[in-house]
Order: sequence, then C-alpha cells, then structure tokens
Amino acid sequence: MRIMGIFFLSGPYIVQGEGMKKRREIYKRRKLPAGGIFFGGFLVGILLPNILWKMEWRQKTAASLYLIGAFAEKTASGHEYLAEVLKIRGSLYLLAAFCGISVFGVPLAVTGILLTGFQTGILLAMSVLEFGLQGGLIGAGLLFPQYLIYLPCIFYLMNQVYRQSMEIWHSRGLFPEKISEYAVRLFLCGIVYFAGILLEAYCNPVVVEVLMKSLKIF
Repeated sequence: MRIMGIFFLSGPYIVQGEGMKKRREIYKRRKLPAGGIFFGGFLVGILLPNILWKMEWRQKTAASLYLIGAFAEKTASGHEYLAEVLKIRGSLYLLAAFCGISVFGVPLAVTGILLTGFQTGILLAMSVLEFGLQGGLIGAGLLFPQYLIYLPCIFYLMNQVYRQSMEIWHSRGLFPEKISEYAVRLFLCGIVYFAGILLEAYCNPVVVEVLMKSLKIF
C-alpha cells in the first residue's frame, strides 16, 4: 500500500516535470522570424518614398548623399569616423544585449530587425528616386561592404536576445549557466560585428568616394 501511495503521489509531479521539459524544448526551438520581419520593413522602406515623393524627400536625399560624399573625401585616416561609428553601433549593440536579460528583449528584437529593413529599403528607394540607376549604385555603395557583416550579426544578435528574453518572459527565471552561454555567444558575435564597424569606418568612405567621382552626380 505504501508503494502504491508513493506511486500515485509522485505521478502528477512526473507528468508535470515532463510537461515542463516539453515546454522548455518548444521555447528552445522557437526562433525570431528575422527574415520575414526584415523583408516587411524593407518593403515599407521601398514603398513609402514612392508615396511621399512629392514632399521634401528629394532635397533631403541630395543633401545627405552630398554630405556623405564630402565627408568621405575629408576622412582619409578614418579615426574620427571610427570613433563616431563605434559610439553609435556599439551603444546599440550593448543596449540590445542588456535588453536580452529582461522582458524588453522581445519587442526590441522585433523592432530592431524591422527598423534595419526599413532603413535599408528607404535608403535605396530614395537614392533611386533622386538620381535613377546611378543613385541606386551610390545607395548600395553606402551599405557596402559593412552590411555583408552587419546583417548576419544583427539577425543572430536579435535572435539570441529574443530567445533569452522569451525565457524570462515566461517566468523561467535567470540561470547562471544560461546567462554565461548567452554572454559568450554575444561576445563572439560582437567580435565579428566589430569587423563590420572597421569596414564601415575605413572601407566604406573609399567606396563612396570612388562612386561619387566615377558617376559624377554632383
């Protein structure tokens, strides 16, 4: 009788433990649909300038491209530009990383991917609307080559932030081993991301300068 009682008393806990394991596996498999969110933001960025083309977007686009081209010619060393890019990109990266250990990581991850797609789309669309095919080349040049590293890193970063924050969102608590794994993954991703910062600071101005001089838009 005692054995039977122990069996019936422990049964619900066993079932509950199995249920928690299944839910934990589901949370681990759940990933941020970064590609779809990015494409949605990119599509909005492409369509919005076409809808609002008759407003003051043209003057702002021309001024922005001109300033970027002039700045690229004046920053041969790139040290000042590196400090500026590092401040902007690095602060955003650290903000996302810290939000991953709070409930704010989930909305931040979705918003970050959406805004990345939107900014990419609107830059290309505005460049094409203002200067045609040549403007599209310059718009693409403003993203090259750093975005070849930025986009994979941003997708990976936001997915890690989303998953870590989702665990906290479902009241699973903070586990030291989980936080350490999360920190290691983001540290390695940050090293690759820093390579993109170096490309933006030292290579991208050269690319923009060459395009400006060869296409002779201004």
